[in-house]
Amino acid sequence: MRKISRQTENSKGRLLVVDDDVVQRTVIGMIAAKLGYDTVTASTFDVASELLQGESFDAMTLDLSLGEHDGVELLRLVAECGLQALPIVVISGCEERILNSTMRVAEGLALNLTGCLNKPLNLDKLRVALMLPPYARLSYQSRNAVQDITREQFLTGLEKTELAVEFQPKVDLKTGRVIGAEALARWRSAELGVVPPGTFIPAAERLGLMPELTNHILLLAIAQGRKLIEEHPGFTIAVNVSGSLMTDLALPERIESMLRAEQLLPASLIVEVTESVAMSDVDRATDILVRLRIKGIGAAIDDFGTGYSSLAALARLPFSELKIDQSFVKGCDSDEDMMKIIEASIGLGRAFKMKVVAEGIEDPRTLSRVREAGCDVGQGHLFAPSLRSERVAAWMLRQHSSGGGFGLPVFSNASAPEARHQPDMLAGQFP
Repeated sequence: MRKISRQTENSKGRLLVVDDDVVQRTVIGMIAAKLGYDTVTASTFDVASELLQGESFDAMTLDLSLGEHDGVELLRLVAECGLQALPIVVISGCEERILNSTMRVAEGLALNLTGCLNKPLNLDKLRVALMLPPYARLSYQSRNAVQDITREQFLTGLEKTELAVEFQPKVDLKTGRVIGAEALARWRSAELGVVPPGTFIPAAERLGLMPELTNHILLLAIAQGRKLIEEHPGFTIAVNVSGSLMTDLALPERIESMLRAEQLLPASLIVEVTESVAMSDVDRATDILVRLRIKGIGAAIDDFGTGYSSLAALARLPFSELKIDQSFVKGCDSDEDMMKIIEASIGLGRAFKMKVVAEGIEDPRTLSRVREAGCDVGQGHLFAPSLRSERVAAWMLRQHSSGGGFGLPVFSNASAPEARHQPDMLAGQFP
């Protein structure tokens, strides 16, 4: 272990450099010191492990090859120590596909992997990777510390309509028009504060209240989406349906009754079902989805490709829309393996005459790639976050009044680079 003091008054905190190459450790340490880091270097897995468990750091660089051990083992240790907020820059001489897979491992561990640099090390890229703003110490909440929601609290949230819906717009990537929105459940509790979906949805499953939650969200989405549907011909609202409801053979009639009560056409609703839900009881799911489609209600396979039954689900179930999961979309601009999955998914969608939606579009480069691949519809924070229905309506009205259409300006693939810089595409421009 060796310490290198920063060479500037402006401190960026403490950096841990883990590398078994003495030259590279020294180079990284000296560059980091000039940028304002107090650097500690570790030449082995064991030294790095001891440091991570006994001291605090504000960033880390990690060589994937560490003699008898490897960098992935250390990434796992970082996760086990609860250091998910620690910014990590991976450095390796491994081939690009190994680096890409390492990034996926880090994502699966919920780690803050800020970059992957190839050897021989480009010092300019290293400086850029290390020139990060000071990171606030994020509190890590372990699974054991997740808030324990009671049945009474959940039922109160439903009764008082604290559990509400927001709508995330879906944009036609050929015309730039907003053609629909996905209804997303949100909970602002008077007692608990803002409860994230990642907390209250598992709680609903644990408490056996997913049918009540899903019915509640369906009713709200249809009622609050009615104005958008009436004012914009062809506009659709998509709602996720839980696995517990996909065994309820009365579901198609109940949804049809909800639509009838709001005087909406069946085609204005799309029911989204994950492939794992669809294939858990394929006979009942087929029964339900076929009857929904007969009634004219759309059906989308959500999170496509994340399970093990994607092809079987496409072949056996009458979906009208395929939603490519955001885990494939995010980063596809720099990960050719992910891009191949997106292209293959689009091809499957075309073969089954389905509309293809890319979820999780967050930057212009990703938008350009999925458009060039032939994706029909996009959804993500680049266009808009989830918004209350009145805010969606106000935004769409503003776009229409400004002559820009409902959402993005119309542009061809040839002019996409210029169009991608239009301010209407930025979520920050929305009301």
